[in-house]
Amino acid sequence: MKELLQIGLWLGGGSLVALSIASFWIPKALGWREKLAVLTPLMRELWWTYSIYVWSSHVFFAVLTLGFGEWLMSRTGSATAMSTFMLLWWGARLWLQFFGFDLTEVQGSKANRVAKHLLTLLFVGLVVLYGSLVAWNAGWVPEGGMP
Repeated sequence: MKELLQIGLWLGGGSLVALSIASFWIPKALGWREKLAVLTPLMRELWWTYSIYVWSSHVFFAVLTLGFGEWLMSRTGSATAMSTFMLLWWGARLWLQFFGFDLTEVQGSKANRVAKHLLTLLFVGLVVLYGSLVAWNAGWVPEGGMP
């Protein structure tokens, strides 16, 4: 199980790097310039603050996942807490993917449909990864693996 988690950390971390880079495409793809232009300056600043907060969290998760994988698997309280936080973050994002966002205003191009499905797969994978880390760190999975 430990080896599977290590592979998962590399795949998940690499996916988070790709997500962080691809996020620079979102403002143009969704027409933020035009949509944000009608907001007051304060609302625009809040929007950009929120967007940068989310993006920087994704970058931080990538750094933790790729650079501190051994710590994330250390079975310590702090590793369990961080894994739980990341599980909740991606679980909430997956829930939003299915139930929270109204995507009717997004152009139904092939590229947007592919992106939506890839994001859904990514979020499912991250929920599985961090859920597995929570189980590992909590000691619900024995060192030797599954019975």
